[in-house]
Amino acid sequence: MKVWKVALGLVIALFVISAVVWWIRPKEEDQFVLPERVCGDVFLGKKIQPLLQGVKSEVEVENIRDFPGSRENTSSPVCEMRAKGRSVAFRVDHPSYPEKQVDIEKENRFVVQLGSAYGVYAESSGTMILEIPCPTKKESDVALFLNVGASMAREGEKGGRAKLADLTGYAARTLAQNVYKCKGADKLPEGPVHIKKGEGTR
Repeated sequence: MKVWKVALGLVIALFVISAVVWWIRPKEEDQFVLPERVCGDVFLGKKIQPLLQGVKSEVEVENIRDFPGSRENTSSPVCEMRAKGRSVAFRVDHPSYPEKQVDIEKENRFVVQLGSAYGVYAESSGTMILEIPCPTKKESDVALFLNVGASMAREGEKGGRAKLADLTGYAARTLAQNVYKCKGADKLPEGPVHIKKGEGTR
């Protein structure tokens, strides 16, 4: 009789554990997971996923003008991901002719920097614009112009700006080192872009 009671207790325990697991798993599986690579196989989906937090439906990924392009392609390629309530987008212009860093700091409320790359954080649009030195054989003073935007940052959601800074740093290194092969790109530091206040609203 005792053996029967023990067996029944084990069955009940297993049933309870299974029910708890079943209750938890659907909530985890509801979160849409991006493919391993996106945007012309350039970016890892897991790097973008934090800015699509909360998405429960499939994300539409659109590559415009053959993103990421190349040194020969000057048509400003774009990669955009959209889902209900969330969006992330990348745009590249190369070659670009950068403004002086001192002028950018004087004219804008927030500026960003990643080693030798610098630019602007446009708070109202949730966008980071980074000019990355990328000289060519013909022109030494040209840059890779990278624009990274996310709705989570634009709408002021908690952690949105920090996540965008992480993604912009990753995207800058990936494009400059692996796609455009910019001279000196190997010296871009790891981690997010650094955000600081400019003089634009003083």
